[in-house]
Amino acid sequence: MELYLRPARRRDVAVCAALYNADPAFLLHHLGRDKVDEGFVEEELEEMDRAGFARLLIAETPGGPPVALADLRGGEEAYLSLLLVDKAAQGRGLGRRCAALLEQRLRAEGSRRIRIDVVDDHAGTPLPFWHRLGYRGNERVTLTWGDKTSSALVLRKEL
Repeated sequence: MELYLRPARRRDVAVCAALYNADPAFLLHHLGRDKVDEGFVEEELEEMDRAGFARLLIAETPGGPPVALADLRGGEEAYLSLLLVDKAAQGRGLGRRCAALLEQRLRAEGSRRIRIDVVDDHAGTPLPFWHRLGYRGNERVTLTWGDKTSSALVLRKEL
């Protein structure tokens, strides 16, 4: 089943906020709060844009509602800052398909590697998911996002 990528626009702020808010546990573990508003999403879009990241929305049909979002910056070593799959759509291989789509895009753009920092200081960490996809690493970093500082494992994969 094919997935469709498109850049997020200012008009997508409410959709992005809904994707974030569909998973309060994710927000608590990463941001230190269980809900975000549209103002938060607008600030995130501006900050990521200044840092050279693209916010991408992923849908299952052309023009369909987004079921995931990703913050991605290309380059020789691309950086996937965020892959957030709608909580209601999880458990049916969508995360794996989204990751594969992003990797395909990066390969086509000339990236040789991809990096993701995985917050792993909580139960239910997505670390096993990324390991199943071939990501490996042992470098640790400290990330601050919103009101939360977290420990994260830096993972990389050759493309």
